[in-house]
Amino acid sequence: MQIKFKALDYTSDDSFVEADYEYTGSLESGWEILRNEKPYLKVGPGYKLLKTKSCGVCSTDIDRRFLPHPLPQIIGHEVLAESVGEVPTKQYVIEINDTYEARGDLKKDAFCEEGIPTHSPERKVLGIDRLPGGFGPYILVPQNAAIETAGTSEKVAVLMEPFAAALQAIIASPPRDGDYVAVLGPRRLGSLILSALKAYRNSSQTNFRIAAIIRHDHLISLAQKMGADEIVDLREVSAESLKQKFDIVYDTTSTTSGFASALDFAKREVHLKTTNGQVMGGLSHLTELVVDELSLLPATLENLKFHWNKEDRRNKSIFIFPSVYAKWKDKIPNDIEIFTGSSDEAISILNSEKFAGKVPRFDLVLVGSSAEVGVAIRPKPGEETSLVRPRSAILIDSDSENEWSPESKSIRTFFHSGKMIRSSRCGDFHYALKLLKENPEVSKSLEENMVSHTFPFAKLTDAYAKAKDPSSVKVVVNFE
Repeated sequence: MQIKFKALDYTSDDSFVEADYEYTGSLESGWEILRNEKPYLKVGPGYKLLKTKSCGVCSTDIDRRFLPHPLPQIIGHEVLAESVGEVPTKQYVIEINDTYEARGDLKKDAFCEEGIPTHSPERKVLGIDRLPGGFGPYILVPQNAAIETAGTSEKVAVLMEPFAAALQAIIASPPRDGDYVAVLGPRRLGSLILSALKAYRNSSQTNFRIAAIIRHDHLISLAQKMGADEIVDLREVSAESLKQKFDIVYDTTSTTSGFASALDFAKREVHLKTTNGQVMGGLSHLTELVVDELSLLPATLENLKFHWNKEDRRNKSIFIFPSVYAKWKDKIPNDIEIFTGSSDEAISILNSEKFAGKVPRFDLVLVGSSAEVGVAIRPKPGEETSLVRPRSAILIDSDSENEWSPESKSIRTFFHSGKMIRSSRCGDFHYALKLLKENPEVSKSLEENMVSHTFPFAKLTDAYAKAKDPSSVKVVVNFE
């Protein structure tokens, strides 16, 4: 099969340029992609050709130039598409990670074997990393990443990727009976988290209250419609009165001031859903923390057992930074192997035969300072590799005052009081669809309130500009 089309490539100077694309191949044989008659990308078997119906503009799209992936590229990953050549025509939403499992490849790597395929270093990402995205009229997607949406309205279906990502925050940081939780910054992503919280509460029959913390008039009505039980207006209440008021704060502000407020407002946990790439609270590489879905926990014997709720695994290795090695080496249970040394030595250990055939990461890392947190997340400049396995934890010993910089005082106090920071990224579309079918009132609210602006494909640059406007909520580009 051969498809030719024109699309707008996003470039590193935050603008778009028209390009000619050509896809040649098949699901069975693989595909060759040409851009302006030059080779762009080759992919093997397992990719389905789909026609784009609509695509939402995400905050990631707006900040795409800051990500460490090649440009120019057709961006866009919140996609609703339809089949090409199938009778009857089917509609699909697309999980964005291109992995061995998504392609249906019999070959698997250690990340697939460990149940974290979306964190495999070999993956590509639709509209983000190499694989052309949904702001083009046609897309190639891994066959198992295309999920049918029968019974779901198109207005809800185009929101499936961000809703599933919002729901992932609830899966990683689920409220308990009697909790009082808050969403800080409920606009685009925050509104979806409010909806996910409401759907989760209904389906799990967990009893907790949901607050939306806002400071803009136009968000009050939206937050109420999307699931907030209460509105906390920061223009009317003092930040001081909110200290340690909420069991969990889901921070969607992507600002340093928002993160600082979340630390103050949380009684037990902050869930960090989005960041701005800056050092916050004396902690660096928090964007990468979210990408790897890592957690920052107080260093305790109990937290040596940490794993995600839906995982069934046991921690077998820990890397302890030299600053706290002497204090902790005799406290670690015998069934957890201890490693220590410099960050370079840690990388050498992970590249050694000891980790051959395994996920080349330590199950846990234990640090004694804010600076060491950043090193644990990204030990080598320019390389997107952590010392700790995705969805695991960095344990923080906050007792050593001389290891903490003045700007990290608040974060040290946070961990010293036994609190934690969790993070999450992409979500499970099947679970998201199930939850929305169980909660039609939530689905209806998404359909009626989330999409604030729509544009035809010919007006993509206008749609992109509108998405940057704080008055917008969700902007969607339609191809029909």
